Amino acid sequence: MKTHHLIIGASAGAISAIEAIRSIDGGRASITVISDERPAGYSKPMLPEFLAGEVDIKGILFRDEAFWRRNKVRLIYGRVSELDLDCRKAKVSGNPSILELEYERLLVATGGKPIISQIEGLENVEKYTFTTLGDAEGLANRLPETSNVAVIGGGLIGVGLSEALIKLGKRVVLIELKPHILSQVLDEKASGILEDRMRRAGVEIRTGHTVARVHWRSHPEKPSYAELDDGDRIPCQQIIMAIGVTPNVELASKAGVETGKGIIVNERMETSIPGVYACGDAVELYDFAHEGRRPLPLWPVARWTGKTAGYNMAGSSRELQGATSMSAMKYFGVPIVSVGHVNPGSQDGYEVEAYLDPARRVYRKIVIKDERIAGFILLGEICDAGIMYYLMRSRVDVRRIKGRIPTRGLGLAHLPRRVRKELLRR
Repeated sequence: MKTHHLIIGASAGAISAIEAIRSIDGGRASITVISDERPAGYSKPMLPEFLAGEVDIKGILFRDEAFWRRNKVRLIYGRVSELDLDCRKAKVSGNPSILELEYERLLVATGGKPIISQIEGLENVEKYTFTTLGDAEGLANRLPETSNVAVIGGGLIGVGLSEALIKLGKRVVLIELKPHILSQVLDEKASGILEDRMRRAGVEIRTGHTVARVHWRSHPEKPSYAELDDGDRIPCQQIIMAIGVTPNVELASKAGVETGKGIIVNERMETSIPGVYACGDAVELYDFAHEGRRPLPLWPVARWTGKTAGYNMAGSSRELQGATSMSAMKYFGVPIVSVGHVNPGSQDGYEVEAYLDPARRVYRKIVIKDERIAGFILLGEICDAGIMYYLMRSRVDVRRIKGRIPTRGLGLAHLPRRVRKELLRR
């Protein structure tokens, strides 16, 4: 079987690539997508809402079945087991027989895979994670017989999962090795506000600790528990690994594509092999806020990188001049936006402006380097997040307005005339 464009994966990056390709070629070139998950095209950030019963499977699909037909995409459910980049062939398993595909352009959108901590006592026990629809469905099936759940990891996955479990009436203990939760996207003050809200909702939070071993019992009179590194025991019937994800590079690396922490791509999202592109959680790219290359396993970044890859696969030269971490979230009723480098610590050259209103649970922080915004946190009041991001991405000099940003926020009237005109044109 032959196809012009072969895309491995069917999440945000892959779908953005399809849309970009079709915006250029009008449906002329054939596209084949291989998905190892069914259904294809669902929103992973919405898995907590699915688990809590707030939406059904149709509710988490960000592209329905008509999308594939409308864009003339051949969707195959299976797994690519082998890539021959010299001959431009891929072997797909999972069908009644092994299928071989020939392609002209290849996009690797294999996403990330969950990080599994090696914990004594879990060697022969199935390890549960929460990164796929299958994970969410499996957990939902086990929850009726579960009252106590230990969640390992206080990042985006762990906090979202904890909220869903609380809504379902479960007792939740969230265990995080770092001194505070969401340490990759929040500072200690912002985390403290959210932690307070979570504790009021019923979540027990144990920061600065990890699970040393698990004592798993099959007899109800001898309850199972997780033992922390300080010897404390956490009763639980379920343990969920929510430590995070790491780029899924095995298929690409085995085929000869250059990898580091993720698949290495240039500004066009092309890998070390001509005609082979990659996007989303599988890649590492330049983070313009941290000034270095690293994986950025975030939904907006997957969309940007997939779109850029798709344009170039279709012959329209486009470049993505880096990206940065960008998280817009609402946990336990607290709206938060975090963008860029928000925890510079004692690094030279950084200036921090911050404002805290404990009574209103409002916290605003801006990190500045060379009179440009390097990162910011908005908690409680987030209405000017779009303006802040524009100033940051456009590297606008903020020396005249930086004093008012944390305390009073920004409107168009406060911006330099050139910036106002640019924003009004958009």
